[in-house]
Amino acid sequence: MKKLLVIVAIVMLIIINSKSDSIIIPESAIRYRVVASSNSANDQLVKNKISKHMQEYLIDLTKDAKSSANAEEILKNNYEKINQELASFINTNKINTSYEVKIGRNYFPTKNYKGVDYSAGYYESIVINLGHKQGVNWWCVMYPPLCLIDEKEDLDEVEYTTYVSELLKSYNI
Repeated sequence: MKKLLVIVAIVMLIIINSKSDSIIIPESAIRYRVVASSNSANDQLVKNKISKHMQEYLIDLTKDAKSSANAEEILKNNYEKINQELASFINTNKINTSYEVKIGRNYFPTKNYKGVDYSAGYYESIVINLGHKQGVNWWCVMYPPLCLIDEKEDLDEVEYTTYVSELLKSYNI
């Protein structure tokens, strides 16, 4: 009977928590956003190339940050280097676009990601605006790195677990 009650309780927890099974961005997070010049296929391709390259550069730059304040300080202290890296990438790849890099509190429109609405507002962030900055944008969280995963990382060695499976194990179910 005890096991049945535990199973019912677990099922109820799953049902209750299934609606909130998403990533919530912490208030102290630093966001990263790249805004395309327009929605043309070429401008979107340029945005994707730049966002991927700069994502890798920024990950490396902030990899030793101990807090969001520390990550923000690293970004601000390296503003010129970030601009130089972006200019070099644009020139090397013969991309014809103007750009601006903004670090600090920048405006983000309302977003819905995996069923969670993120309110519009000003957030600590690094934003790269391309050209006319009127296209669909790409964004994620720079710190803590909620969407920036090293693609070279061997994910076979990661052990995944859930609260429910650990609870079941504790009751030998």
